[in-house]
Amino acid sequence: MLDADIVALLAEASTWVEPPSGLSDRVVAAVRSEATLGADPDPVSSPVLLGAAPRRTWFRPALVGAAAAITFLFGGIIVLSALSGAEVGTDAFSAELTSTGLVPDVGGSIDVTSFDSGLRIDLEAPGLPRRDDGKFYEGWVRTADGDLLSVGTFHEGSNVTLWAGVELDRIELFTITLEEAAGGKGPGQGYSGEIVLRTAIRP
Repeated sequence: MLDADIVALLAEASTWVEPPSGLSDRVVAAVRSEATLGADPDPVSSPVLLGAAPRRTWFRPALVGAAAAITFLFGGIIVLSALSGAEVGTDAFSAELTSTGLVPDVGGSIDVTSFDSGLRIDLEAPGLPRRDDGKFYEGWVRTADGDLLSVGTFHEGSNVTLWAGVELDRIELFTITLEEAAGGKGPGQGYSGEIVLRTAIRP
């Protein structure tokens, strides 16, 4: 259980503000500048004042303190990033897509990653011609129970990210279909069955 002060700190928007660009370079430059100023004077040409402590007696603790501050700053950024709760994907699966011939000379691949929020499906099928004016592609997954679930729609096949709210081990088939908007008077958007690409899912 996190301390109440830590919880309050994490709730502040300012906690998550990234440090200014070049901060580490400026800190290092300042430390080097202090090193130059704190160097021992020439014992021959420079007079030694009685009762004046050599600057190096305080420079070394200052240098150590500055290094500790830098370590603490960047260590704190790493800890706060970990506490932010970013999801880490697991159970990755990759597969090549097979063409059905409905659209000639097309292929592709998918990378499936499991998150707590669902499955992310990264699709690459650059050979798919763009569809506009109410026409689009739609991704589907079929479960072992025979359920057919839409995972999203898109216009063309490059850099496509789809999402499915189903466990990876329940899916047995992934397909892409040709679809067209049903319109206000249509019976409702549904599955056309016009499959362009497909692949079996075997995690």
